[in-house]
Amino acid sequence: MTGSPVMNADRGERVPARAGTRKAEIVALASRMFREHGYHGVGMRALADAAGMQAASLYHHFRNKEELLLQTIYVVDRDMVVEQMPLLDGPGGHGERMARLVRAHVTHIGVNRDAWWVAGRELRALSPDRLEAVQGYRRQYQHRIARHLAEGVEAGEFDCPDPGLASLAILDLINGPNEWFDPSGRLTIDEIADRYADMVVRHLTPAVPSDGNGPTTR
Repeated sequence: MTGSPVMNADRGERVPARAGTRKAEIVALASRMFREHGYHGVGMRALADAAGMQAASLYHHFRNKEELLLQTIYVVDRDMVVEQMPLLDGPGGHGERMARLVRAHVTHIGVNRDAWWVAGRELRALSPDRLEAVQGYRRQYQHRIARHLAEGVEAGEFDCPDPGLASLAILDLINGPNEWFDPSGRLTIDEIADRYADMVVRHLTPAVPSDGNGPTTR
């Protein structure tokens, strides 16, 4: 269920709420405005006006603009990590679980395009302590993927000589749609997610020896 949408004062558009709480609505609105104008181009008063509230009310939810920036980045670099890592502990083989995580990751980009844009471009506006908190979630995610790859190798399901490097390569791949995905493009985000999941798992799957008359296949 979602809460009431809030108005984007700059373009007169209705901005849908993501989580059904006023605070989540403000985070969604801030993500949109930071993407449109850049973090340093948006002030707290403009955010309050766009949200249809007094500046003092906005400060009731967020102590300052940097805290609001942190919450927009956390949509990607905390909430997604916490929600999706359990997919690697779910049912099925290692390839199935990896495919589920890849699909969820890529789909998250399509659903949260503003937050992903902000997380990719405004990270350095955070103070060192807050930046380290974000980086900590990123490292946790990468290390969990690397461990899953190593476990898949041990189980004989993956051919992956360097799980640490492979986890970085996979993240580079599945983060990529943040830079180019267009909802009006040829493929939907769900179709892209399915194709990325297939690519990742096929690359990790050990080659099957041929009958001697041709190259190996996967």
